[in-house]
Amino acid sequence: MTKKYAKFLPSSEDFNLDDFPFYWITQVHAQYVLNVDHVLKKFGVDNSRRRLLVALETKPDASVSELSEMIVSKMSTTTKIVYRLKDEGYVETYSCPNDARITRVKLTEAGRQMTSKINDLMGVVLEQSFEGLTPLQIEKLMESLKHIFRNLSH
Repeated sequence: MTKKYAKFLPSSEDFNLDDFPFYWITQVHAQYVLNVDHVLKKFGVDNSRRRLLVALETKPDASVSELSEMIVSKMSTTTKIVYRLKDEGYVETYSCPNDARITRVKLTEAGRQMTSKINDLMGVVLEQSFEGLTPLQIEKLMESLKHIFRNLSH
């Protein structure tokens, strides 16, 4: 380990939890999920369903494995979410015409309407989250988080 990162690691002699970046990443994520779940509760949708619906909106007719990668979830968990959403009428599944082993997922009209409602509610949470930050600060934050994600992904 290099000294330049020592201050941020729990093994440091003068470690302070407030200096550990992943503490704040998990704190922010946990609070975000709590706020999102609270807002979505009135629609009977939880955060895992929201993530999949929004991912599917950005990549229509995605395969279950593509959705799994997009929402950073195990394939078995993603499959369970897909079939819950299917039972609720928000998505349909079908076999890929080119390769029947691949299951593709698409939003139904009810799924598109729910995703639209979710996006409206997410706007409220987003504004609350970033109050006091400039768009440039948010862009810089996203650049840093993407960089860290790429570092951890290989």
